[in-house]
Amino acid sequence: MNEEKTNLPELEALRKDLDALNNRLAKVESLLLQLKGQRVVPGKSELPEEEAIDIKFPFQSKGSIEYGIGEYGMAWIGNIVLFFGLIFLVNYLQNSGSSLTAAAVGFCSVALVYVSSYYTRKSLSVLSKLLVFNGHLLLYFFTLRLHFFQETPLIQNKILGFILPVVVSAVILYIAFRKESQFTAVLSLLMLIATGVFYDVVGVVSGVAAIAAALTVFLYYRFGWIKLTFAFIFIIYLAHLTWLLNDPFMGHNPEFIASPGSGYVYFIATGFIFSFLALIPKREEVSNEFIISSIIWNGIGFTILLAAIVVTYFAENYVPIFSAITVLCILWAVILKLRSQIKIIASMYVLYGFLALSVAIFGILGLPKSYGLFALQSLLVVSFALWFRSRFMIIMNTILFLVLLIFFIQSKSFNDLTNFAYMLVAFISARIINWKKKRLNIKTEFVRDIYLVAGFAMTLVAFYHVSPPSYITASWIFAGILFFLMSLLIKNIKYRWLAIATMVVSAIRLIFFDMASVNIGYRVLVFLGLAIISITVSIMYTKYLVKKKE
Repeated sequence: MNEEKTNLPELEALRKDLDALNNRLAKVESLLLQLKGQRVVPGKSELPEEEAIDIKFPFQSKGSIEYGIGEYGMAWIGNIVLFFGLIFLVNYLQNSGSSLTAAAVGFCSVALVYVSSYYTRKSLSVLSKLLVFNGHLLLYFFTLRLHFFQETPLIQNKILGFILPVVVSAVILYIAFRKESQFTAVLSLLMLIATGVFYDVVGVVSGVAAIAAALTVFLYYRFGWIKLTFAFIFIIYLAHLTWLLNDPFMGHNPEFIASPGSGYVYFIATGFIFSFLALIPKREEVSNEFIISSIIWNGIGFTILLAAIVVTYFAENYVPIFSAITVLCILWAVILKLRSQIKIIASMYVLYGFLALSVAIFGILGLPKSYGLFALQSLLVVSFALWFRSRFMIIMNTILFLVLLIFFIQSKSFNDLTNFAYMLVAFISARIINWKKKRLNIKTEFVRDIYLVAGFAMTLVAFYHVSPPSYITASWIFAGILFFLMSLLIKNIKYRWLAIATMVVSAIRLIFFDMASVNIGYRVLVFLGLAIISITVSIMYTKYLVKKKE
């Protein structure tokens, strides 16, 4: 009896838990029934109505290829045929000499397409959505033909004929914004760019392209549409190339126009508009790789067209353009360093700015006078790398430094100041990298060793050209002594290796070159001096090893 009493509370608690579980299951069932009634699949976000269109033919719809072709394929074919049929009808009426009737029939047919789409939105959803897009295209086309592509246009004023298609594209863009439809946004932006191209004026085409770039960046900011953004970076630069090549879409010969006018200003503005992609707060679904790729994609398009514009129109006066690009890139890099979530992009803009500065320096001084400033500029990039804590900037600057050094040596236009500039910049850069390698997150000695080897080579070159022929070997021996003293001062083994290498090179030159060309007195002094230095170094190393063993 006592045992039954002790079990009763446990049974009562179990009964309450079962009742609570039953209530929860009932709520879950009611929610599932509601979701089923709304035709929403649990676990998936509901897409906007316009985005439900699949461009591909889903042959597996309803488990059958037949149903896929019947529902989707025939709907596509029907809309394509309807589109061209209405265009042919309006063209026929236009050619018959009735422009007003043709326009009226065209816009009435567009209205019928929209009405048909509205009344079939529930029973024939796929067909209804395709009719909407068909209506957008027809509306734009018939509006465009009110002025363009007509011998006797209904609207004679070119500006008004341009404004109306722009308004249509703006309305469609507003619809895309309201319904969050990426496909509709693509249509509206294409319509806007096409309208600018059809206007066939350099300033208008380039200006519309810049506006399309700003809208693209805004849509990315608002909705995170990465595919649209990446595609329109290419399309917008293609629009700039169109006006640059005399707008061949309007029947002109594809050749560079006589003067770019204000077109290049809008082109430069386009490049910096797309640069705002790096400053926009990143969404979770957007990867860092996409943003970096888009910035690189923008840079490629910008650089190719900039080169074409400069070579064609500003071959004698490009310094102001590249100077302005330098200032803008450096300022933008500072802003990105403070605001952007992806720090490497700021380093990319710094490097691009200094590349532009190199072009400006070349335009002012030419070669070979520019090589010395190129070397000093490399040191300036290293200082920026320290500020930005950028390993990427150090690596890229190292590659650029080596390329410039190779071109300088191959040019054989040696100058004492330039020679010593490259030597000192190489050693100072190596020292800074070793001093601040934690700040730069450099875990290998490879980059520093490259600068040391470059500095060693330029040491030999610099002393070779600054010294008289009979004193070259002596000057190299003096450089070797400096390396030894430097190694003692900073207690670094790498400079001792440089000293030893310098002595070896000096000995080789002394034996194979100076034996036949230098007088006997000087030859004896050099031999004795090199022997004394070598023996002294050997004694120092021997004592060091003995002391180390003890």
